[in-house]
Amino acid sequence: MTPSRVLHVAESAGWAGGETYLLTLATGLDRGRFELAAILPEPGVLGGRLQALGVPVHTVPLAARLVSPSALLALARVLRRERPAIVQSHGARTNVYTRLAARLARVPVILSTVHNSLFDYEVGGARRRAYVLAERLTSPLADRIVAVSGAVERDLIERYRIRADRVVTIRNGIDADRFRPSRPPAAVREELALAPDAPVVGVVGRLTPQKGHAVLLRALPPLVRRFPRLRCLVVGDGPLDGALRREAEALGLAGHCRFTGARPDVADLLSVLDVVVLPSFSEGLPFVLLEAMALGRPVVATRVGGNPEVVEDTVTGLLVPPGDPAAVADAVARLLDRPAEARLMAECGRARVRAAFSLERMIRALEELYTILLSGAGWGSGRAT
Repeated sequence: MTPSRVLHVAESAGWAGGETYLLTLATGLDRGRFELAAILPEPGVLGGRLQALGVPVHTVPLAARLVSPSALLALARVLRRERPAIVQSHGARTNVYTRLAARLARVPVILSTVHNSLFDYEVGGARRRAYVLAERLTSPLADRIVAVSGAVERDLIERYRIRADRVVTIRNGIDADRFRPSRPPAAVREELALAPDAPVVGVVGRLTPQKGHAVLLRALPPLVRRFPRLRCLVVGDGPLDGALRREAEALGLAGHCRFTGARPDVADLLSVLDVVVLPSFSEGLPFVLLEAMALGRPVVATRVGGNPEVVEDTVTGLLVPPGDPAAVADAVARLLDRPAEARLMAECGRARVRAAFSLERMIRALEELYTILLSGAGWGSGRAT
């Protein structure tokens, strides 16, 4: 049987949740049934990692504007040339481009993936209205819209006003057995100049406004007064890198913060954190939360998006309101002050991820959706003709 070609269109070639999703598919999708390829807007770390797994990567420089005719036609040309049976896109702007281009290229099955809500992003009102309108107008062109959490599904139906029968939820999942540190925590601490007895908190994610890094920085001064040896790891890169470093210095935290940039050894870094903090204003269902809990790390997360679908407050971690440094500080202090309670939450969190957020469950659900839609389109297996 010839595998069906599935072509994914990513919004960036950097490293964030949507990009982690693609790499996760590349490691889990049944290559005997589905032949995976990707379109990226520019060269980057994601392309290299996909190619290392044998996934062909094409580049189409999608414009920063909501729709650029030249970028739209360039994407349609690649789709015509590659002739996928399924195209699946990721991200608000990319979803709009791909729906239009895939219809022009007569791709049999079109899927859009929504990893987060536009309503929670810090963008101007006019821009948000334009994106939401584009989402509503082009959503009928997609055979299904995949939401990565129940919260995203509700958002699409209630706020975007997309028909419920067009939306399907497939929650993110990870392979907890494979996501393991490659080095002992002591070696990681030594590399980062962290004293063996220093409490360490941290955040992993793109340095963008919706991730709320500044909230964590503003929570640190009272924590440092209470735990003078406290250190904070900020793992990731992004447009706010310089601003966050300056804010840490202005708050007198330069000696307490380590900005590591983007790193491939996330499991190693998570393993040294006594508390993993996710202070986001907006989330779909973050992989880093699943990863931290799979490693048995205590977590503090904001009560937004899909976070409460993973974290049961006071059972598998602590939930706090978004944008509240005092609440973050209190939650972190509680976990540092009560190590036995923190360990119990961490173990419950580890069990929760293994039971409900496995990679196998996510992959099987997506493969089932592919099969159903291909059958309905009348294409079965094999490439489009």
